Amino acid sequence: MNTTLRTGLTRRGSLRRGFTLLELIVVITIIGILGTLVVVRVAGYTTTARITKIKNDLKAIVRAAEFYQARLGQFPQSIEELKTGSTEPGKEQDALLQETKDPWGNEYYYEIDSNGKPRAYCLGRDATQGGEGDNQDYYEPEEAEQ
Repeated sequence: MNTTLRTGLTRRGSLRRGFTLLELIVVITIIGILGTLVVVRVAGYTTTARITKIKNDLKAIVRAAEFYQARLGQFPQSIEELKTGSTEPGKEQDALLQETKDPWGNEYYYEIDSNGKPRAYCLGRDATQGGEGDNQDYYEPEEAEQ
């Protein structure tokens, strides 16, 4: 007869090895519950991170345009000028921006407003004006919203 003693040894002197099926099910269940809790908590931060990135990118575009204007005396006419720099003789300017895409891979928009000031904006995931949630529009400066 091969019964297990309280010490974990069998009558033949060898140690019991491995886990029972019940022990494995309990551990897998606990890991699943903890994983679900982590995913639920982290999921809310992705939206906040995306909004923060958009706002920081838009501010960087406007600041780059202001720096461009301070160096060359005029605002760039397109976002491409900020990415490539000015090659106009006597007014050379290195690229001030590298990446100009929003979190969904759409290009940010840049224009000179009616007051002659630079304005940058993002039209959200759908890349059309208006919307809520991921389709919300963001502007810099913020008071330039339409």
